[in-house]
Amino acid sequence: EKRNPHLFDLAQGLVFRCHIIYYKQISSNHLLSDKDLLIFNFHHALFDFPSMEVFHHDLNQAYTTGQLLYDDNTNLRYLDYAVIEQQMSMTGASMFWLDALHNCKLDQTLSLPFDRYRLSSEHRTGRGTSISFDFGQDLSHDFLIHASSNNISIEHLTFAIYFIFLFKLTNGQTDLCLAMNINNNRYRDELKSIIGLFQNVIPLRCQFDPHWYFHQLLEHIQEIITKSMKFSYFPLQRILNQHPHVSKHAFLDTSLEYISYNNNNIMMIGDSQLVPGSFLFSINEDEILS
Repeated sequence: EKRNPHLFDLAQGLVFRCHIIYYKQISSNHLLSDKDLLIFNFHHALFDFPSMEVFHHDLNQAYTTGQLLYDDNTNLRYLDYAVIEQQMSMTGASMFWLDALHNCKLDQTLSLPFDRYRLSSEHRTGRGTSISFDFGQDLSHDFLIHASSNNISIEHLTFAIYFIFLFKLTNGQTDLCLAMNINNNRYRDELKSIIGLFQNVIPLRCQFDPHWYFHQLLEHIQEIITKSMKFSYFPLQRILNQHPHVSKHAFLDTSLEYISYNNNNIMMIGDSQLVPGSFLFSINEDEILS
């Protein structure tokens, strides 16, 4: 299921597989036994991480009630959304991104202190290394207290601190642009119950005065994130097409994503636990920008 590239066929609409693994033998009544597995495998072209919660809700409803309260004639489908998105006017979003990135050096790599450099002609493998660290209880507590006492979101505070971090690493660069991952871009209520790919990547540009107080920077970060999120539905490829003279989109090399994670969110189907699984896979630049 993980390594076979021929399981899916986007041209034929083969984007989902359901696979049963029997631990010992197939039962005569075709019921699953202890340690048997039921695997649901989705192609990423129509399934993002928030889709997992939608799928779990529908699967649990079908399993426990024997029916699914869904009507193709009245409910909005992902296919409907894709067609509507192609036809909808994006003049306002287009003008916003043109203005937001005016005179921005999108092809200029941040002068970060790397210990090794990748050649421009080197092929991306899609693999990476993850390093984690803990801020500690005291610093984490101060972080949360500052956010709550100033009535700001933890996400905005995180981005403000990250831009200060980049400012120091780049020896005082005051026009910074990075990639912001939008994993749940369901910006309308009717989209929240749809399984599909609503991910996008948008540029987040921060121009600031190094003499600002921290609260001034924080207010600026709140403003640019709020405005950018309003037009986050505008596809990244169309943003890049607005700058045809740029051959290398260097801002995509630096990104930040804020994720709120609840470790106690166990998914159950009846008396069975649903376990999400993921694995490394290789992607090319065209897929990243789509």
